[in-house]
Amino acid sequence: MKKRILTLDDQESMRNVFLFTLKKEFDVTVTSTAEETIRKAKTEHFDFILIDILLDTDNMDGIDVAMELERCGVNTPYGFLTSLAEENLEEDQRKRTGRLKNLKFYQTKPIAPAELTNKIKSVIG
Repeated sequence: MKKRILTLDDQESMRNVFLFTLKKEFDVTVTSTAEETIRKAKTEHFDFILIDILLDTDNMDGIDVAMELERCGVNTPYGFLTSLAEENLEEDQRKRTGRLKNLKFYQTKPIAPAELTNKIKSVIG
């Protein structure tokens, strides 16, 4: 049985890339909003969550999503896949990221499909 991956990205093109790239190896669920991602992560089992940090359509960013998941007791490992380079995070974002327990990797876009798959597999097997 394939491991289940939940992905959050506000751009439809990236959601399509995730679906196409990851569906060969994983059972993929794509979401477009912070609220939908939090709801699904709290009510369904996933083996890994892939989160974009910059969410133009939400009042939360991906770091807020991760913090809320941890606050609610969702212990699923996750990674950030974002166009925002880690060194370009604002001070507040850096502090919030530093407090996350289940963050397994921070990866900037673009990334080769095989590399993304391998990064996730390195976390969940």
